[in-house]
Amino acid sequence: MSDLLDLKLIIDKECQKLTVTIRNNERNEDVEGIIAAVQSYEDRKVPMIPAYFKDSMVMLPQRQIIRLFVSGRKVMVQTSERTYEVKRPLREIEAMLDSSLFVRISQSETINIRKVKNFDFSAVGTIGVVLENGERTWVARRRVKNVKDALAGGSNDGSEK
Repeated sequence: MSDLLDLKLIIDKECQKLTVTIRNNERNEDVEGIIAAVQSYEDRKVPMIPAYFKDSMVMLPQRQIIRLFVSGRKVMVQTSERTYEVKRPLREIEAMLDSSLFVRISQSETINIRKVKNFDFSAVGTIGVVLENGERTWVARRRVKNVKDALAGGSNDGSEK
């Protein structure tokens, strides 16, 4: 092994999800390279979302998506940089999404729970959501259980029981 890093694999039968921890005395070029390699691996495992801005199409990594929502009759995908249009129905895009990251909060909106700044449980029967970009949205009453399950690590598929 090189002097650059020590690699340690721990097999834990109790572990539910692959976890990568990087430990160093500072955030430097080597750390950024390892983060980029892990994200590149993740992007290959989870399909990217085809989205359009003006006349160009881009492939969005799911980790960049803050939320998907319907505006008028168009499905939009919001990232921290801009809002894109997706030329597929919301349900079809949701089928491509990583269900451990995304949860349907209303008939017309799905959010990335890792991009949530905070949840506001003060209103009875609903949940306010503040996203990392400062936008505020609400969980529909019929979706509250799905969001609570997602926060508890359960299923986020949005299916009604």
